[in-house]
Amino acid sequence: MTEVLFYISNTPGIRARLAWRIAEKAWRQQRRVYVHTASEQDAQALEALFWQQPATAFLPHVLANDTIAAGTPVVVGFGDDPGEHHDVLINLSTTVPDFYSRFTRVAEMICGDPEQRNSGRQRWKFYRDRGYPVQDHHL
Repeated sequence: MTEVLFYISNTPGIRARLAWRIAEKAWRQQRRVYVHTASEQDAQALEALFWQQPATAFLPHVLANDTIAAGTPVVVGFGDDPGEHHDVLINLSTTVPDFYSRFTRVAEMICGDPEQRNSGRQRWKFYRDRGYPVQDHHL
């Protein structure tokens, strides 16, 4: 059964940095990561940010439509197809993607503004109502 982890913080603007930290930790554990965003524009912005965060580290990643995505440990994408990655899903969308159950682990984040917190509560309820074990980590 898919393990669902919620990372909860009151700090605004932390989602991208937190996604990087979770992806980096999973990569170091030799896991394959798919970072799901709401749109192509969000995916491109996050991928660019991943090249800059932090300046002293490296996280091997590409956009999902890149020709080397299948062989890259961390992929950033959007839409309905996570490609070859089915180990760790980091969901940065406001909704639960249809393919979430293909993954061993799902990382969700609730950070910042009231709208984001509300959509996070809806995602928590979605998983709980389907019987998934949900764990929370308060940051």
